[in-house]
Amino acid sequence: MTTTTAPVLHDQVVSLIEELERHDVYTNDYFTFLQENQWSSRTYDFHRANFFHRTEGTVKGIAHVCAQAAARDDRDMLTLFSFILNEEAGYGEPEKCHEVLMENAHNLLGEAEFGLAPLRVKEARDSALVIPETFAYRARTRELVGGSYQRMLGVAMALESHADTMLKVCRTAFRNASTGLPTTEFVEKVEIYFNIHVADEGVEERHATDARKCVLNNARTEADLAEIAYGATETLDTQLRMWNAMYKAVAG
Repeated sequence: MTTTTAPVLHDQVVSLIEELERHDVYTNDYFTFLQENQWSSRTYDFHRANFFHRTEGTVKGIAHVCAQAAARDDRDMLTLFSFILNEEAGYGEPEKCHEVLMENAHNLLGEAEFGLAPLRVKEARDSALVIPETFAYRARTRELVGGSYQRMLGVAMALESHADTMLKVCRTAFRNASTGLPTTEFVEKVEIYFNIHVADEGVEERHATDARKCVLNNARTEADLAEIAYGATETLDTQLRMWNAMYKAVAG
């Protein structure tokens, strides 16, 4: 893969990426809460509804990136994100679709540990448990990816970089919460959702690396870099507001 980024601009992009990786979203209080506390029935139900609604937009966002890359003849971007989309869609096998795995994992643990009725991912948008900041996150990211191509790339890079940390934290919380399921069932039916993203193969790390390559490919001017930075920073800021609000709801 080649880039047309001039050396000085390339260094500025690398600096931006390094700066974004120090964003407060990676060390927010809700992540700390998940790693150091066990869920109650109430806090788990709350987490599930908000996580479902937050994450339900993932495939839609990736599909939008692919469509825009195709429209711009950006072969590298289309190739890389089409592969990500294929992974999210379970390589054509509906039962392996990541959204299905997410739904099954959360509902199995919810029933086994807390006696909660199942919740469909698409039903979460109508749940009274979903807070305004989660709706705001979805609305803001939709708005950002609908902006310039470079702004959209910034959003994609930010989301892919954030996903690895988020899923590792959530996996820890699930492990802490599991007391009744047999180990094999937990690993094969619950933890599988997290492991397909953050196990040894480092899928989310690869996604983040691919997104950074695409950013480098498309940062050809100072204006491009500014749009990328805006999209990425706004995405992480609005995600942080959501996590902070969730922490206040469970810790207050």
